Amino acid sequence: MAYDKEREEKRKQLNKLAQEGEVRRLNGQYTEAIRLFTEALKIDGNYAWAHAHRGAAHAAIDNWDPCRADFERALALKPSYGWAHAHYGDAHRSHAIYRLGTATTPAAWQEQHDLIDAGIAHFDKAAELSEGSAWTFAHRGAAYTYKHWLEVMPRVTPRLDLIKKPLLRSAPRPAADVPRLAMESFNRAFELNPRYAWAYAFKACLLALLAREQPDMKPGLLVARDCLLKALILDVNKRLLIDRPIAELLSCAGTYDESITAGISGVEKNPSDHVSRYFIAVGLKHQQDPLAPVVIEQTRKVLEAARREINTMLHGLDVLDGRDNMGMIEKLQQNMCFEAIALVAFDPTWSTLREKLPSPPDRQDPRAKDD
Repeated sequence: MAYDKEREEKRKQLNKLAQEGEVRRLNGQYTEAIRLFTEALKIDGNYAWAHAHRGAAHAAIDNWDPCRADFERALALKPSYGWAHAHYGDAHRSHAIYRLGTATTPAAWQEQHDLIDAGIAHFDKAAELSEGSAWTFAHRGAAYTYKHWLEVMPRVTPRLDLIKKPLLRSAPRPAADVPRLAMESFNRAFELNPRYAWAYAFKACLLALLAREQPDMKPGLLVARDCLLKALILDVNKRLLIDRPIAELLSCAGTYDESITAGISGVEKNPSDHVSRYFIAVGLKHQQDPLAPVVIEQTRKVLEAARREINTMLHGLDVLDGRDNMGMIEKLQQNMCFEAIALVAFDPTWSTLREKLPSPPDRQDPRAKDD
C-alpha cells in the first residue's frame, strides 16, 4: 500500500514538472523549461515525452548536441512518436539556418544539404504517423523551401561564389522535384487549416524563389506579395512580422509605391526594423522623390548607429565570455552612439570596466579655492 502511494506521488510530481516545463517552453522561457524537463527525467528517465519536449526547448536556442540527444532518445523509446519526428525535423531546419553564416567551404555547404535532407526524412515519417497535423505539413513545406533556396542561390548569385567548386551530392530526390513537393506540403496544410497564416508566409518565400529564376520576376513576385498579404490578413494576433518581406518583394518587383507603404507600416510597428527603412529609401530614390537624398542620409545614419550598437554588444559578449579585454576601451570608443553609450553606462556586463574608468572630478564651489 505504501509503495502504491509513493508511486502515485511520483506520478503527480512528474506530471506537474512536465506541464510546468511545457508552459515555460511555449512562453519562450527555454532555459527554465529545460530545467523542469530535466527534473522530470530524474524521476523517470524513460519518459519519451519529456525527452522530446526538452529537445524542442534546446532546438529553440540552437543547443544542437543536447537537442539531438534528446530527440534520438525519445524516438528510441517511442519510434512511432509523430510529434517528436516533426519537431526533430524542424530542429534540423532551424540548425541549418543558424549554421548558414559559417558555410564558407564546400563541406560546410554540403552540411546544409545534409541537415535539411535529414530533417525532411523526419517530416516524412511524421506525416505518415500524423496525417492530420497541419503543423507538420507546413513546416515540411518550409524545409523544402529552404532546400530549394540552397539550390537556387549559387545559380542566381554566381559572383558571391557561395560554392568554391561543384559538389558531388547524393540528394534523395532530384532538385527539380523540390518546389513541387514544397507546394504539395503547403497545400495539404491549407486543407487541414485554411487560416494558417504562418504557412501562407512561407509559401510566399517559395513563390519568390520561383519568381527569381524567371526572366521577368515581377509577375511571380506579385503573386508572392498576394500570398504574404493573405498571411497578414489571417495573422489576427499580429505575431508575424510580414511588412518587411512585403516591402522587399514589392521593391524587387518594381512597385515602389506599395513597397514604401509596406516599409512605413513595418517601421511604425517596429522602429528597429532597419530593413524596412532601407526599402523606403530605395523606393523613394527609384521614384525620384525630391526627399530621397534626405531619407537616404537619415537611413545611412540609422544603419551606422545600429552597426555601432551591434559591435558594442559583440564586445559585451567577449566580456561575458572572459576573452581578452585588452584594447576594449579603444574598440568601444570607435563604436559610440546613443544606444552604445547607454549600454556601457547601464548594462551590468560593463560594471567591472566602469569601475576602472576615472571618476569625474567632484563639483566644488569655486569659492572653496580661497578657503
